[in-house]
Amino acid sequence: MGKLHLKRTPAEEAERALRKARKAARRSRKRSHLSDGMGEDGESSPRRGRNVTDSYLDEDVYGPPPPPSSSSMHKPDYDAILNELEDARFREKMWDALGDDERLDGIDARFNDYAHVPNRWRTNAARDGVPTDQRDVDPRFMDDDEYAEWVRDGMWRFVSQIRVVPCNCIEEAHRRRKHAQQYEEEARKKAEQAARRARKKEMKAETARLEKTVEERRKQKRKEREKRREEDARAEYDRRWKDLLDPNTQHHSSLSFEDVPWPLFAPTTHSDAADLDSFSIALEHFTATAISAFLIPVSANLALVQDAGASRPTFIHEKKEKKEKLREAMLRFHPDKFEGRIMRKVVETDKDRVREAVGQVARVINTLMEE
Repeated sequence: MGKLHLKRTPAEEAERALRKARKAARRSRKRSHLSDGMGEDGESSPRRGRNVTDSYLDEDVYGPPPPPSSSSMHKPDYDAILNELEDARFREKMWDALGDDERLDGIDARFNDYAHVPNRWRTNAARDGVPTDQRDVDPRFMDDDEYAEWVRDGMWRFVSQIRVVPCNCIEEAHRRRKHAQQYEEEARKKAEQAARRARKKEMKAETARLEKTVEERRKQKRKEREKRREEDARAEYDRRWKDLLDPNTQHHSSLSFEDVPWPLFAPTTHSDAADLDSFSIALEHFTATAISAFLIPVSANLALVQDAGASRPTFIHEKKEKKEKLREAMLRFHPDKFEGRIMRKVVETDKDRVREAVGQVARVINTLMEE
């Protein structure tokens, strides 16, 4: 493996040059001493020559330079030697830099040949003779890339010459954006309030509908219970009259005022509305409305009153049924017939009240039959 030669630093170069200068000075002094020791015949003295050689060999090569001899006519100039060395190094560096520039120029040329680079972006455009201003170039002699660059440059010059009028566009846009955000926030709040009101309204309507439905069901159940109570009361009324008129049925020897099956409904507030014996009947209860409601069902009354909406056969049937019920009631409560069949079974203390009640019922039945 060969010896490595490292590049010297500037300090090492200066020290090396100084050593070379000292060595050259010693050589010149040696030549001057040798010339002084020679005789006229051209031979040198052995003693002098030996002393000079010994003194030369005894000198330190790297030591300080000895003082110049008085007999020597040559004096070396160290500053001149250093200047020459520095000039040589400077010229060498300049040649190296020139080589680097040539190499970079070649690289730049290769890059420019590889891809199209506009002339205004080329560093050597002016040196190559290409004008930097393309406005004076005839576009007929341009290739496609140069023509596109020429058009682009003209457009850029035209746009750059347009005068821009300063305005507060940014502040105006910011203000509009802020107002738009505020408007959106207000609209969102209004929409939420409207939605809450709509939900409350829907809930209120739903609650009212449910309450109405419950109330209708309650009324329907009340009507059904009332209808069943009336039907049970009429059935009990017919059964008691049938038992009362049946000769095979054993009866008590005496009947009170409450034992007579009267055509009246029990009060709705009583717990047992179907049983006539469970409440006390007074003469004030024998009204035309109460007797008519018991003898004539509500459906028959409606058919007779609202005959416009009913068909003729239905109207005739309802009217016939009404007459039959009133006729049957008149046969039961006719004063003469009631006196002969039932009055003899009534106790003596209640006969007056029974006669008065029978007369009231007969008068109401006559009125209903005349309608």
